[in-house]
Amino acid sequence: MRVLAFLGVLLCGATLFGAKKVVSPTTTASNDNVDITATITLSEDQIAQKLGVDPGKGIVLLYVRIMSKTDKPIQISPDDFILLAHDDGEKSRPFDPAEIAGQGAMVLNEKSGITHTGSSIGFGGMIGGGGSSPGNPKVTTITTTMNPKEQGDAKLLQVLQAKELPQKETAEPVEGYLYFPLDGKHKLKDLAVLYRGPAGRLNLEFEH
Repeated sequence: MRVLAFLGVLLCGATLFGAKKVVSPTTTASNDNVDITATITLSEDQIAQKLGVDPGKGIVLLYVRIMSKTDKPIQISPDDFILLAHDDGEKSRPFDPAEIAGQGAMVLNEKSGITHTGSSIGFGGMIGGGGSSPGNPKVTTITTTMNPKEQGDAKLLQVLQAKELPQKETAEPVEGYLYFPLDGKHKLKDLAVLYRGPAGRLNLEFEH
């Protein structure tokens, strides 16, 4: 009996230490003020299916649902959220729909160097290696210019605006989409969503 019990303890320990982390496109986080659920979509085809229109390449779709845990209203804004790529430190804030589909749509220009220059739309992750020292980290900056010849896409703009996470103050549940720029290829397990809003600070990881 003692031998069987000992074997049982060993098997249980092996199961616990050998448990693999789960990677899921849906993640949640909460504190005393708010519950947040986020579902990310990386495939351009799947994004087009969910929106009913194709916003183009380089866009990551994030569905967000926010529920207040108190009776007090909280201020909600798309700018409360940041998309983080752990593998290279890239960070981005969501596009405004007009930046994707409005007249004079943006052109992205990538620039690498030792200093962070230019008007950034929110990339700017710190990237180690490449001969840079800790005191002078290499920085990738995405700057923007407007293309005056771009006439925009009225239908796309209407859809993106209608489905975007609204900016409002409320105590009721709020949901909607955020449209993030993402440079390069990243695995789901390397991505995270950071909430930095009036209700606190939360990290939503897709690998648990």
